Amino acid sequence: MHSWITQSIPQQLYTPEQVREFEPEAAARAGVSMWQLMQRAGEAAWQCLQQCTNNTQPRIAVLCGPGNNGGDGYLLACHALEAGYQVRVFAHGEPRSEDGQRALQRWLSLGGQIEPLMEWAEHEPDWVVDALLGTGLNSAIRGEIRECIEALNEASLLVLAIDVPSGLNANTGTIMGVAVKASCTVTMVAMKKGLTTAMAADCIGTLFYADLGIQREFRLLTEPSAWLLHKEQIAHQLTPRAKVCQKGNFGHVLVIGGSAGMAGAARMAATAAMRSGAGKVSVVCEPGEEALVGMQPELMVRGLAADTPAAEALLEQATVIAIGPGLGQSAWGKLWWQRFCLRSQDKPVAAVIDADGLNLLAQQLARGEELPVAEGAVYTPHPGEAARLLQCSIADIEQDRWLAAATLQELLSGTVVLKGAGSIISGPSATAVNTFGTPALASAGMGDVLTGIIAGLLAQQQALLIEAESAAQTGVMIHSLAAEQAANGHCRGVLASDVIEHIRTWVNPE
Repeated sequence: MHSWITQSIPQQLYTPEQVREFEPEAAARAGVSMWQLMQRAGEAAWQCLQQCTNNTQPRIAVLCGPGNNGGDGYLLACHALEAGYQVRVFAHGEPRSEDGQRALQRWLSLGGQIEPLMEWAEHEPDWVVDALLGTGLNSAIRGEIRECIEALNEASLLVLAIDVPSGLNANTGTIMGVAVKASCTVTMVAMKKGLTTAMAADCIGTLFYADLGIQREFRLLTEPSAWLLHKEQIAHQLTPRAKVCQKGNFGHVLVIGGSAGMAGAARMAATAAMRSGAGKVSVVCEPGEEALVGMQPELMVRGLAADTPAAEALLEQATVIAIGPGLGQSAWGKLWWQRFCLRSQDKPVAAVIDADGLNLLAQQLARGEELPVAEGAVYTPHPGEAARLLQCSIADIEQDRWLAAATLQELLSGTVVLKGAGSIISGPSATAVNTFGTPALASAGMGDVLTGIIAGLLAQQQALLIEAESAAQTGVMIHSLAAEQAANGHCRGVLASDVIEHIRTWVNPE
């Protein structure tokens, strides 16, 4: 039996529509019939189950739906039965396709039976195989399948999902009313976008991939819809420095923020920029807040109004401007935002815009005013800020994060980082998604640290030959990996300042 399974997840991401359209031709080019492809899928799912169960012999309940996903389930059940496992099949409806019917008949020919779907729990299985619904789901789940999934999730059993957990939208990662919370998922032929963002992380468990022997042919037929970020990109991007260098080679970040009561945000962003390798970092804060920001002695801190000669001099010196962390929307913050907008119109500068920078930008957009910056900027909204920029609800943003990120990128130009579980980086040349990170990132100040990391990388543009889009992708990964290291397996109690301490590890890859 050929081994189809790998945990090496490919970077290329596709929509389920692409897979449905091009899978038959890819199989034909590889000399494989669709029935043979289904056989390979059943084989791959069986191999994955064996891996997940450490080759023990648990009692297995296979839940089959009427589509080809159900056909894969029937064939897995055949392998389990032939291997001597206690396996029973519980089905919702008859297979609709000829290949699905063929899979069902193979199960019956081995002496297997079909039992009503809702009787699966009476078997008291150790593992459940979810072969209910495939990637074609486009409406909320109702009726018997919904009841089945709800009961399965309440039972907290070990579950293997075939291709995609039933109820998870394979394109957007949203839950269609209810979704299986799997322990493992094995996805076939191509990686689906919906397995990487939104609610996917709570549903897929450990992810496996099976190309079924047609990956090369599939990739020749269609371009990826997006890309999955891999750690190897960091080492490729952050090459070692020349031995002969000085701070002027690595840029000057100017952080504009730190209004009354929010000076810590500016300090964290600035410190993160230093830890990311910027040669020099200055901070403009509201007068009276200098002492708190200046507790990091390497930072050059000035309490300045926006209309002073000293402010103009700092703007002239900066390689990168990071505006927003702790900026606020008081008169001081608004005047600095206006000054930044005028500056970017007169002389475009690399910029990272976050927090109240984004909120003030949203107000300008709502008034129909001209955008202050263009292609060299990186915008880092969380869903709430994205909703304000697009004048919609947070629910609209989360319903399709890919679409929201693409719409923002088109609106703003530059590069957009839509933060969240599966942060999406939408730039002028590509769309990528980051799946590293930890729930410990759900804590105040983490966005300020990300802003600082990206600004610090952008400041080194000349030394690293890094563009804004690449800086955003690399910065998002460094931020997430540093957070994982700081959390050390915990999900609570990690501070943004803890993450800063681990940036150095990831900007100096081996």
